[in-house]
Amino acid sequence: MKEYNGFKNCGSWYKGNIHSHTTVSDGMLTPEQSVKLYKENGYHFLCFSEHDIFTDYREQFNTENFIIVPAVESSVVLYRAKGTNERYKIHHLHGILGTQAMQDAAPLGTYKHMQYIPPMKFFGEWTGPKAAQEVADMLRDHGCVTTYNHPIWSRVTEEEFIYTEGVSSLEIYNFNTVQESNTGYDVTYWDRMLRMGRRINGFASDDNHNEGLFEDSCGGWICVQAPDLSHDSIVQNFIDGNYYSSSGPEIHDWGVRDGKVWIDTSAVNHVNFVCGNIINDGTTVLGERFKDTLSHAEYPLKGHETYVRVEAVDRYGRTAWTNPIYLEW
Repeated sequence: MKEYNGFKNCGSWYKGNIHSHTTVSDGMLTPEQSVKLYKENGYHFLCFSEHDIFTDYREQFNTENFIIVPAVESSVVLYRAKGTNERYKIHHLHGILGTQAMQDAAPLGTYKHMQYIPPMKFFGEWTGPKAAQEVADMLRDHGCVTTYNHPIWSRVTEEEFIYTEGVSSLEIYNFNTVQESNTGYDVTYWDRMLRMGRRINGFASDDNHNEGLFEDSCGGWICVQAPDLSHDSIVQNFIDGNYYSSSGPEIHDWGVRDGKVWIDTSAVNHVNFVCGNIINDGTTVLGERFKDTLSHAEYPLKGHETYVRVEAVDRYGRTAWTNPIYLEW
């Protein structure tokens, strides 16, 4: 069958967190403190995802080895009733400033630093899918790449967001909400979308607020492969899915060759090959129990898989995720 490369092999690896908060919204670290934290932990880029406030700190913080990717986390909130702060459901759609070409083509122009984007508010009931689409369209028209964040934490049902057009990636691992309430694992929704034919990437992030209740920084990230550390290179390769997500392990390379899916990783305990669309497609390759003994794994394709993605899991449960390869037979 056709040979597929999981990565473009187009440059170097750059580590980043594309979902974080500071004192500009409801985080406890200032932007300066957050930049210092991530630079000290080997990160190359960072998004400030302030709630309903677009920020652009590139001029203040960009250096040769570290850049800010401007962004905003836009909200749709369903409250129990007027006069209460009890939230039943939330859409959090993340608008990441797109490439220069996307900015130039934006019909509504780009957002400005510290621009407030009012959240949509509903009381008692909402038009969930319609509202999600309206926000996704708004972000696109302002030159942004759009992601959908933490659906399990948000208490939304799959029908309220999986049909939203224009969403590049789904947040499949959110370190903050994993620590807070074990509501940060969203791969089930990801596979639901992939199985129905939606081509969408996944990403891991921190969503850090640094409130001091638990650790929520430097626990979920993406590694983007790009020719250089510039805004357009990072964003375009994010759009293209030329990255992997992780809460620990590294993925060195992967692909499809001679009818087999293969992957090379840092030392891990087991590797999951997740496929659509027939029952019993995919497999788990197990290493030695309680030890990280695997660095290479393979899965012989059966001939009817529609997509394949791979998870590399170490003995502590920390995981690295590829984006999908869509297979043609």
